[in-house]
Amino acid sequence: MDTLLHPSTSSMAKRPCPSSAENPMLPSFFSQMDNLLLSFLSLSDSSPPVSLDLSFDRLLESAPSDADQSLLIDRAHNLGSLLLRAANRSARKRASLHNSIAWALPPDLTIKVFSMLDSQSLCYAAATCSMFNKCAMDPLCYANIDLTTVVPKVNNAVVSTMIQRAGKSFRSLKLGIVPGPTSSPGSCQPLVYSIRNSVDVSSFSWNDKKTRQGKESSILTRSCLYPLSGDNGAAGTLLRRLHLYNIERMDNASLCVALAACPSLLDLEIVGLHVELRQTLMSVSSNCHLIERLFFESSKTGRDDSLKSPTCVDLVNNCPNISYLSLRGFKLHDYKVRILVKGFRKLKYADFSTSYSISGTFLRSMQLFSTLSRKILLHPVFATYLLCCMRFFFYF
Repeated sequence: MDTLLHPSTSSMAKRPCPSSAENPMLPSFFSQMDNLLLSFLSLSDSSPPVSLDLSFDRLLESAPSDADQSLLIDRAHNLGSLLLRAANRSARKRASLHNSIAWALPPDLTIKVFSMLDSQSLCYAAATCSMFNKCAMDPLCYANIDLTTVVPKVNNAVVSTMIQRAGKSFRSLKLGIVPGPTSSPGSCQPLVYSIRNSVDVSSFSWNDKKTRQGKESSILTRSCLYPLSGDNGAAGTLLRRLHLYNIERMDNASLCVALAACPSLLDLEIVGLHVELRQTLMSVSSNCHLIERLFFESSKTGRDDSLKSPTCVDLVNNCPNISYLSLRGFKLHDYKVRILVKGFRKLKYADFSTSYSISGTFLRSMQLFSTLSRKILLHPVFATYLLCCMRFFFYF
């Protein structure tokens, strides 16, 4: 074992290559080999393939025994494979030389450019040539993985492969189905989208898709986030940004396991997932203490009333760095919103614009100046009430 780990000097010494001075027969041998190969290749260009077959058959017939014929066939196979290998190697060398002349950027700058591409464009670039493929395999190119699509065409294997390629450079992951151009986070346009709207799978019901889970190769399932917690959570520890859109097969347990593996998460965006607000916020407050941006839009607008006051308090105490908070489509109440808005000292932006159960009375017990320094989006029906509050404040 010591010999294998620490080989001696004698075992590591390279065998000297024979030079032409030591063996004067080498130049003549190489010359004969070159002439033989040149004549063989010239014959293959000028002679029809049938003549080559007939010549080989005549050689086999002239062999004295069956063993000699088998040996001749084996040599032909070996020679053909050697010629094919040499031709492929030479073709790659010529292509690399051509690429290096046509593409002026060195590999390090090419990798830098590729790292700025989205994931789909990176895959297109990798399929262009061998040089681009080699540069596109660099981990820096997969630091920010964006696999969002308009129709389902990404599966769990693609996600796992890209996370493995990213290695220690992994920082951002975006997954799921986005309905057309992504809306700005501050707008009231919903991002929730159902897979039933997709052209590719419009003919299948939800039960049909569950039974076809093993056959559908372009749909993400609840296990799409398992690579974050695999290998002792090596990938999840490096993650800073996680955006998930309309993954219908995602559940509370799988999402909480993924969040538990992401202690350094700064930006979390969840849209259209069939997960509860309370369990998700509990997982965030327990594991993601550094989070600064939280965007959560419900898949069932106005029906999720799972959030409780203790969960709001835990979120405020355990995640004090939140400066952007958006909880859209949930059944929230004024006292819960008051805990969140007043508790986050660094909060600069809050969006509860699609929560119909908020009346706006939480502003009465807050210092209005501190509230006005923050941008808070509520449902339009509360505009008159807020205007009255402002007039009342400035009157006194």
